[in-house]
Amino acid sequence: MTGRVLRCCTFVATSALLAASLGTTPLAKGGIRKSLFVSALDQAGKPVTGLTAQDVLIREDNVDRQVVEVKPASQPISVAVLVDTAQGKRVTDAYGTAEEYVRDLRVSVNAFTAELMANSKDASVLLGEFGQAAMTVTPFTQSPQEIDKGVKRLVSRPDVGSVLFEALVRANGDLAKQPTARRAIVSLNLEPSDEQSREDPNKVRNSFAASGAQLWAVSVQRGGLKNSKRDLVLNDLAKYTGGQRDFVVGISAVENIMRGYAAALASQFEVVYERPENAKGVKLVLVGTARPDVKLHASVFAPQ
Repeated sequence: MTGRVLRCCTFVATSALLAASLGTTPLAKGGIRKSLFVSALDQAGKPVTGLTAQDVLIREDNVDRQVVEVKPASQPISVAVLVDTAQGKRVTDAYGTAEEYVRDLRVSVNAFTAELMANSKDASVLLGEFGQAAMTVTPFTQSPQEIDKGVKRLVSRPDVGSVLFEALVRANGDLAKQPTARRAIVSLNLEPSDEQSREDPNKVRNSFAASGAQLWAVSVQRGGLKNSKRDLVLNDLAKYTGGQRDFVVGISAVENIMRGYAAALASQFEVVYERPENAKGVKLVLVGTARPDVKLHASVFAPQ
């Protein structure tokens, strides 16, 4: 695969001839078909349409696979939305009152839910928080009204640390029980933060491998990071799972970012490809595109 540059969870073919040759590889005898879900975005971060099998490239454990089909994902999607309620004095110093922060947080979560459910009718959403403890506020539901009820129960928890890692592990456990294979976590956290999770980063990563969920994470940040380790883990998780990490200075900007996340998740494609039956214990999958105007978001954890 010379001529391809790895970019986060995607690799881009710079040779059209190479991309064409991949698309004409005969199906392996006795092969099995695997599916994964990708979000395809343009240079402005907007969902694209018309993605084809000729546009997508797959490599598993350094072996090229043939893409059989690319189609709009029709399976239901389940999304866990996790919000930072550990606030207190740092909110007052950087963002105004805690009440103002919670108001904007509520608007952002409801905007995400409305956008996702308007474009993916069978989507299910779980609402959780991670101020002092990882808690489920609203279990998985297809009702925007139920999510709104939970959003209204979110309050500022002063003088406590956040436990985002614990919330991620818990959310992945809940997602793994969902009947659909399309899964994602959307997290909103405030920086600088005093992360008090006791979960090992490897355990967090393994929980994503088990659930197959993508992580789309937005951080509201003013001032320096208090927990650079958490920052690095979030960056890696977003990259490995095929999600995205964003930073903003003002909480008011989160609403549009969350709407963008919802649009990306609602417009996913299912990529079907061929794997030989004798390919056992596959660990790593890289998903790329021959289209320079498109960025694909896909997990590096190979489907089992």
